[in-house]
Amino acid sequence: MQLARHIEPDSDTVTLATISWHSSRGLPPPAFIASLSPSRITAAEALQNSSLCFLDCADKAAIAQVVRLREICGNGIYLVAVTGAVTAEFQAELFDAGVDDLLMDDGSAQLLRCLLRAKRHLTLLQAHQKTLDALQDKLDAWQDGLDHLPTPIYLKDVGGRYLGCNTAFSHFVGTERDRVIGQTLADFLPLDVAEAHRESDLEVMRRGGVIRVETDVCVPDTGVRHVMLHKACVASPEGGLRGIAGVLIDITERKELEARLTAAAERDPLTNAFNRRKFFQVAGSAIETAKEGEQSFAVAVIDIDHFKSINDELGHGEGDLTLCSIVDTLRAHEAEGVLVARAGGEEFFAFFSGENAAQAEDILERMRTDIARYCAVATGMGTAGTISIGLANFDPLQETIDHALRRADLALYRAKRDGRNRLCRAD
Repeated sequence: MQLARHIEPDSDTVTLATISWHSSRGLPPPAFIASLSPSRITAAEALQNSSLCFLDCADKAAIAQVVRLREICGNGIYLVAVTGAVTAEFQAELFDAGVDDLLMDDGSAQLLRCLLRAKRHLTLLQAHQKTLDALQDKLDAWQDGLDHLPTPIYLKDVGGRYLGCNTAFSHFVGTERDRVIGQTLADFLPLDVAEAHRESDLEVMRRGGVIRVETDVCVPDTGVRHVMLHKACVASPEGGLRGIAGVLIDITERKELEARLTAAAERDPLTNAFNRRKFFQVAGSAIETAKEGEQSFAVAVIDIDHFKSINDELGHGEGDLTLCSIVDTLRAHEAEGVLVARAGGEEFFAFFSGENAAQAEDILERMRTDIARYCAVATGMGTAGTISIGLANFDPLQETIDHALRRADLALYRAKRDGRNRLCRAD
């Protein structure tokens, strides 16, 4: 709302925002102000229109009105105290209370200078507001862009309080974005989890640069997720540390795929038993890390008796079921220091370390007995689906695991020759 004000016929035109008069005593404006046709508006309207406000400030009772208007309107209005002749002390009190200018007489020259000062102030204020609005538009655009990203992003100060975040992060912590600002992670997650993240914050602040951390987190909507957390220090314009920026990348699907690929590389697809490659990997690692004096190990070669007759007479489907049932029974006896793997076809390897190496024969006999009881199948060749076993203890300082497996394989042939469904020790 722009109004053209003419102070006197020969003066320059001064264009100002809404002009108003306020008097706590209910007095009309003086004639020299009335010539400006001031309106009677509320404080809220004055703020909305970036107004020039004349205040009746003849005595100290007006101080409270000055304070109230300034508290409500901030710097959005230009306050002129109309006082008449007052003391310098009272003038100082008015400026302390928040007035911008004084009118102490009704001279047109003084009024013109007051209006020009007001115009300059409001023009600068409007320019400043336009700059702030433009900056806010840019910030809103950035925030809108961040809010459209599915990846949680945040910024927090050195004390761990959030300065900003996007919508994805607010969903991650389970609350509205406005409620995140000013809070710490301890306000949303269990204390031990929050403290662990705080330690990594302190670490990146000490080291600088960027750190990457993989961790499991519980997300309100989707449960436990595996995330890759990237954290980086943010410098202040003065060169100090402003805080930490972070990005959480959900890698749950990737980790699940990695786990499936690892399982595919390590396990037999039919029986889900470890494969030959995994057997040698685990055994080699156990031998390499064994403490001195704990160099006793055992290996066994296990073969299913008359397995071909099951396939030939009952079909490969029945053969697969028998094979899986035998594997389940063998793996039921697995424990720390006991590993069973499918070597190929109907043959299996078993590896024993630690205390179980000395008990390998007893463990294998329990496997054989359970399989004979639960997995045996009658065929034209006789009883099939039992197992024959060759067992060899070995010291890796004296021979390799491959050599021990060859000895166990020879013992297996003796078990087959002597009637099957039995265990033979290697020489």
